[in-house]
Amino acid sequence: MSTAEPYQPTAVDLRDYVTFDLGGASGRRVFATDVVAVDLVCLEPEQAVPPRTFPTADAIYTVLGGRAWVVTDEAEVTLAPLQSVMLPAGVPHALRNDSPDPLILQVVVSPPDEVPGPNPGPVSSQSDRAQEPGAARAPLVQRLRRTLGGP
Repeated sequence: MSTAEPYQPTAVDLRDYVTFDLGGASGRRVFATDVVAVDLVCLEPEQAVPPRTFPTADAIYTVLGGRAWVVTDEAEVTLAPLQSVMLPAGVPHALRNDSPDPLILQVVVSPPDEVPGPNPGPVSSQSDRAQEPGAARAPLVQRLRRTLGGP
């Protein structure tokens, strides 16, 4: 008989993990175990994640908002919202946002040993968000609301 406490699932609002950086791709760790890591990665238009290879980890990229261009040595695929692609271990790949809208990706990697951990947890304060001029902030917020929904 097990004496372990029952697991109580807790829902998270992924909008709390959205953060953009005008200097490049930005990521936040949503969940992590010894078996899997789930991150949220955000790219402004014309930003990219440079080529990388996870020698022993599979990666699944799912677009939550915007459009992503996933490039490997063999092919390029464009992902629309709620489309996903799986890249097996050992496949070099890169990501781009060539659209005029921000891109929000959910990235699932298993096992997570080879993935550099982005900032853990939700965005806790305004200082964690990208520093943007006030004039540029309103259009970004409007685009995010269009992309993600909510208030």
